[in-house]
Amino acid sequence: MTTAVQSSRPPGTDGVWTFLFIDMIIFWMMFLSFMSERLRHVDLYAASQLRLNEFFGLANTLILLTSSWMVVEAVQAARRNEVRRVRRFLGLAWILGLAFAVDKFAEYYLKIRAGVTPAANSFYSFYFFITIVHFFHVIAGMFFIAYCRGNARLRVGSERYVTGLENVGLFWHFVDVLWIFIFPLLYLLGRR
Repeated sequence: MTTAVQSSRPPGTDGVWTFLFIDMIIFWMMFLSFMSERLRHVDLYAASQLRLNEFFGLANTLILLTSSWMVVEAVQAARRNEVRRVRRFLGLAWILGLAFAVDKFAEYYLKIRAGVTPAANSFYSFYFFITIVHFFHVIAGMFFIAYCRGNARLRVGSERYVTGLENVGLFWHFVDVLWIFIFPLLYLLGRR
């Protein structure tokens, strides 16, 4: 019987915390630019926002919150050397990431089919830019989750695996937190 990996250190490594901080600054600059333009074109942004379906945004919020919960469960299972649970929870997190991607593709498809493109106006330029950059983060997170799931059988039980999974978890939670800001900013702010 193997013992659980115990550590008194903060989760992850300094490198991932630094990356997330820099990434956060970049998104913060995007959000500030969006808000600055919104203040200059209040009516245009309000009218454009009404063409977004907030139920897509809400569904994606719930999907990402649930997937973050699955990653937390996977990290806890890894700390207890429970390979099956790590693989199950990472598999569920990955499937939820895929659900986010499918939901987002459906939303993009419906927008483009209705003639709403990044060239329509500055609101939609921001909408597509911010959500596509976030979408790339989701895809990267899904890759990392799949990698950790694939290596779970061989590496669960090592402190290095747990630390790597914590890094993936921190990145995935960051992606989730970003969406928690993006959803109200793009879909809800100023709705009448």
